[in-house]
Formats: sequence, structure tokens, C-alpha cells
Amino acid sequence: MKTVEAIVIEELPGLLYRLELENKAHVLAHGSLSAPAGNAVRNWVRLLPGDRVEVEFAERDLTRGRIVRKL
Repeated sequence: MKTVEAIVIEELPGLLYRLELENKAHVLAHGSLSAPAGNAVRNWVRLLPGDRVEVEFAERDLTRGRIVRKL
């Protein structure tokens, strides 16, 4: 897995986000992070445009990623 930093550009339906990578490329990523307190529904971390995040990509598809951490 490859991880990079990105900035949230837009929030889309279904927990999808449009992100801008450091090299100015735009990609889609789904939100998969919650606060470490347990109940993911109650402790969901909300992302807003302008937030910096860490994104994880599979080696086979670099156009879609998974948000693993808010920076």
C-alpha cells in the first residue's frame, strides 16, 4: 500500500471525497476513519473542504483511495 498526503476539495454522497494530491492530481477516496473511542457511528470524524488527510492507495489502482488519517 502506498500512502500520500492530500487536501479535501469536495464532499460527495456516500462518504466519498474528491481530494487533491501534492502533485495537483485529483482523486476519489472513501472515508474510513472514526474516532478511536469505539462506536464508529457516534464518533465519526467529519471532513470539510480544506482539511489535510493521509490517503492509502492499492498498488493496482491509483485513482481511488481510502482516507486513513486526518492531519
